[in-house]
Amino acid sequence: MSTFQIIALGVSAALILIGVGVFASFGGVLGGGSTGSVVIWGTLDSTTMQEVLTTLRSSDEAFQDVSYVEKGAANYDAELVNAMAAGIGPDLFLVSSDKLHSFSDKIITIPYRLVSQTTFLNAFVDESELFLTSQGELALPFLIDPLVMYWNRDLFASAGLSQPPRYWNELLAIAPKITSLDRSDVTKSAVALGTWSNVAHAKEILSTLFMQAGDRIVARGADGALVPTLGSVSGGGSADAPSALRFYTDFANPTKTTYSWNRGLPVSTNAFAAGDAAIYFGFVSEYGALAARNPNLRFAVAQVPQVEGSLSLATFGRMTGLAIPRTARNIEGASIVAEKLVSEEAITLIAQATGLPPVRRDVSFDTSADANAALFAQAALIARGWLDPNPTVTNEVFKTMIESVISGAAEPAGAVSNASQALRQLVGR
Repeated sequence: MSTFQIIALGVSAALILIGVGVFASFGGVLGGGSTGSVVIWGTLDSTTMQEVLTTLRSSDEAFQDVSYVEKGAANYDAELVNAMAAGIGPDLFLVSSDKLHSFSDKIITIPYRLVSQTTFLNAFVDESELFLTSQGELALPFLIDPLVMYWNRDLFASAGLSQPPRYWNELLAIAPKITSLDRSDVTKSAVALGTWSNVAHAKEILSTLFMQAGDRIVARGADGALVPTLGSVSGGGSADAPSALRFYTDFANPTKTTYSWNRGLPVSTNAFAAGDAAIYFGFVSEYGALAARNPNLRFAVAQVPQVEGSLSLATFGRMTGLAIPRTARNIEGASIVAEKLVSEEAITLIAQATGLPPVRRDVSFDTSADANAALFAQAALIARGWLDPNPTVTNEVFKTMIESVISGAAEPAGAVSNASQALRQLVGR
């Protein structure tokens, strides 16, 4: 044999041995046994995670040598990648759905022969499908943080309104009743929508509108590769995407009756906390902070408005999963711990400790004394997301799409087309 053939055979043999080792380790999940030392990394508050692990240790020896290390969100990705490269990374790590694609080549896929697709889909909320590939699961769902609508009771009451909008067309009618204008200046806003720089979660809100219109933005093709679908009807997108973008930006258009927001106003979170905006679209995880910022603010929570007459309900959801890195030193232990951390018992504890809705469908809890808990759980069931190829770059794509419309540089159809082209170029790279 030639030198090249010998090297090629050697590399193939090494890959086979690695694969056998990985699958043999996963076999330990079914066979039980000691987990050994398992180190978990994540950005979740360490006090919360330690509380959950302490409770689990009292009833399950598998958690006796499991430790959690909290990392700062700003440097988490870079620190994780560097640690993996140096061979000193964790055995398990928390990965958000928008970073899943970025880390996909560094993750061990859990084969369907161990956690079947049917079992997975029956156990977890719909957005968990983002973690599925043709070979298995890239991660096991651990947390879900859906987008909801916060509304100011006093501003609604002052306008003679008793209930928040259930549908987007109702918001169109409500906006001029609440918004107060001094010439073109907004003094009281019905809703923080329309711009990019001072609307918190603008990308997620616009994504919700796109997904409610039936557009998945970016999906996974039959071969596992990412496929941009935004505005591409033939590719699985929606012809309504430009209408969704126009709807969003009209709230920042002074010529429209719905005009409620502009770039000169404070960040939407601050405006709502100060009582100057009647509606704020934020995540479930923000509830406690909003209440603490202004004890005199009388606000309630409702589902994000939907398209009236649509049978498909949707809101954006931030999902976090437990993934096993290829560089894990204890793959078998990590597999066992990951499986146990997404069990019904563990997810119940996580939901109680974080205030977030459970990521599992089969977790039952008493919501009779907490109306918000029931609403949050319902939001988790309709939460959706998309496979973000690079959050930093796609932020710029969404920013350009929005600002090109409100500046008059492009019509919504052209802005969506340009964004779709940018996404295709990004995925191609």
